[in-house]
Amino acid sequence: MLGIKRIDHVSVVNGDLEGRIKFYSDLFGMEVAERFETTDGGFKGVALKIPGSPTQWEILEPFGDDSFLHRFLAERGPGMHHATFEVEDVDKAAAALRAYGVEPFGEGTAGDWKQLFIHPRDSGGVLIQLYEKVAG
Repeated sequence: MLGIKRIDHVSVVNGDLEGRIKFYSDLFGMEVAERFETTDGGFKGVALKIPGSPTQWEILEPFGDDSFLHRFLAERGPGMHHATFEVEDVDKAAAALRAYGVEPFGEGTAGDWKQLFIHPRDSGGVLIQLYEKVAG
C-alpha cells in the first residue's frame, strides 16, 4: 500500500490563467489560496480553495519559451494535468510501487516536499504526484 493520507490537489493546465480564476471564482465560489511562479519550470499558477473541502484546485499556465506545458497544451489541449496525494512516507510508497511493478520517476525534494511521480501509462492515463511534508 502507498500510505495515502489525503488528496491534496487536482491540477489543470490552461493558457488563460486569469480567465480560469474568474470562471472558478464566479461559478464555483472558489477563492485564491496562493499564487506561485517558477522561472526554471516555466510556469505560473494558482491554488484555489474549494468550498467545503480541504482539497485545492490548481491551475497552471506556461510562460517563456521553454515551458514543458507548451507541449502539453499543443498535444492535449487545456485540461487535467495531475492529481497530488499526500502519503505517510515517500520512500515506502516508492518501494510499494516497485514491488507492484511500477517504476516511479522524478523522485526528489521540492521546497518542503519530498516527492515522486507515477507516469500516466502506469496509472491509466493520469499523472500522479505523491508527496510527504518534510522540514523545510
